[in-house]
Amino acid sequence: MELVEIDERYRVTISRVVRKAFKIVKGQRLYLIPYGGDLLMKPVPMDSASELDELIGDFKFDRTTREKTAKWILRQAGK
Repeated sequence: MELVEIDERYRVTISRVVRKAFKIVKGQRLYLIPYGGDLLMKPVPMDSASELDELIGDFKFDRTTREKTAKWILRQAGK
């Protein structure tokens, strides 16, 4: 567990130890997930499209449906 401070622009700095442990890199996004009275942070994969391709394999569909499906999967992963 790490103790962090929110700066004047509401930013949080993640320590080197945590960044290395979770392989978080500059520019990467994190989900902020409300969980009861807690707030969890979950790294978003850098190449989520590739991960989605890996999950669905050769299944093909149009771009709009793919985007909606990707958003749904990411929402489900956050639950």
